[in-house]
Amino acid sequence: MLNKRYKLLAAALFCALCLSGCKKTNEDEIALASFSASVEDFTNYMKDAEEQINALDASQKESVDELLSILDGMDDKIATFGKITPPPQYTGIAIPLETASEHMSNAASYFHSAYESEVFNENDASVAYQHYEISMKWLRVTGYIIAGDKIPEYENVTVYEEINDSHIFDKWLSDDDDNETAPEATSEAVH
Repeated sequence: MLNKRYKLLAAALFCALCLSGCKKTNEDEIALASFSASVEDFTNYMKDAEEQINALDASQKESVDELLSILDGMDDKIATFGKITPPPQYTGIAIPLETASEHMSNAASYFHSAYESEVFNENDASVAYQHYEISMKWLRVTGYIIAGDKIPEYENVTVYEEINDSHIFDKWLSDDDDNETAPEATSEAVH
């Protein structure tokens, strides 16, 4: 399975190099290939981290240190991924990623507080877990946006369409019917 990944990566790099002869189109394709590689790396990291968390033995004292380390790594990885400038067709991921990053930072902070106090703080652990769950929700939403899939209703996310109607007043004030143009629209998850 690992060998297939290297073959796929080598093929993607080869295609990127072959396509580098054309200017703007190839720059866009290279940016998209780079973003795609970043998404794959991020996805693999998060899956591995979640598997590591699920594999922890709660009865072992050293599991707490491992958990905190994994959460700190996830916090760093989400923040780093959120700083990547996506290609124009994926700009809608900015808000969900920012939200996921904020909640993961809070989760890591509250888990540290819960486990590093003299007595285990159950309230902090509960709050930490809630932030963790919210972060995972917004990462799933980010995945739906990247894949171009519809966000399922059970995620309780409202998508608002942002419309640029700045030209509408000119149209209303003018009697010229040739002035009609369709408004530009982009979808963005904001709630």
